[in-house]
Amino acid sequence: MKRKEFIIVAIILLVAFAGITIFKKMGNDTVNISSNTPTKSDSLQRFWDYYKLATQYRLEEKTDSSINTYQQAIRLNPYHEDALYYVGTMYMKAGDFEKAQKSWEKLIELNQGSERACIQLGNLYFCMDHKNYFHPQKAKLYFERANELNKESLNPNLRLGEIALFQNRTGDAFAIFSKLLIMDQKNVEISFLNGYLYWKSGKEQDAIKDLERTFELGPPTISNSEEGNSAKKEKISKSQDCDLFLFWLNGNLKEKEKNDIRIAMPQVYKKFDQYLISMREHLNHD
Repeated sequence: MKRKEFIIVAIILLVAFAGITIFKKMGNDTVNISSNTPTKSDSLQRFWDYYKLATQYRLEEKTDSSINTYQQAIRLNPYHEDALYYVGTMYMKAGDFEKAQKSWEKLIELNQGSERACIQLGNLYFCMDHKNYFHPQKAKLYFERANELNKESLNPNLRLGEIALFQNRTGDAFAIFSKLLIMDQKNVEISFLNGYLYWKSGKEQDAIKDLERTFELGPPTISNSEEGNSAKKEKISKSQDCDLFLFWLNGNLKEKEKNDIRIAMPQVYKKFDQYLISMREHLNHD
């Protein structure tokens, strides 16, 4: 009986010893794996390092470096809205419209309330730099969506007015610009285009008044400011070469006319009218 009990105790001790040995080995393996695997905090830190460096490159206008570094950040966090937004702006600046489109569409998938993504997609489809992408009707839909998301934003309405003017929907364009002029009388683009529509309709005195305001305000500027998360504070930068209206205004309204505005007015608006007709013929494929 004692021999039997001794055997049982020996077996129990052997099993216990084997269990302890296996447990220790598993513990050692776990430690080894953990030491070689990046933690969540490590990945987060690396994301922010890439994101900050990409932002620095973007502000320094190092487009290719900025794109490559944003891509590194997005690989670590494919759901970061700012990274997707800014890599899209860099792609568009580099002329890669397809990748810009995909970046902003991905942003809208993540956040259907992204006004800035809608505005940038609208800008992309109303950019004269890429004729195959130039599609005013698509641009119109995105600007209308942006306007629905933020009724107080001037930018989408301005662009909708430009699209209406390009499509020769002068009544719609005039209604938009007249409303915008009440909201912002210091916007050069709005003053000029509103005056142009007055000239088209034969209201010369109103056209002269708006052209005078245009020259008093000076040449239009292109915003390079960085936007924050607040849509109301957001300013969308537009490339002069991409925007067919700013392209003409910056090239033709650099200084105040030396002649009397009343005399210069018909020539200025006629010149713009001819430009607009030629751009419709060149770009319009709706």
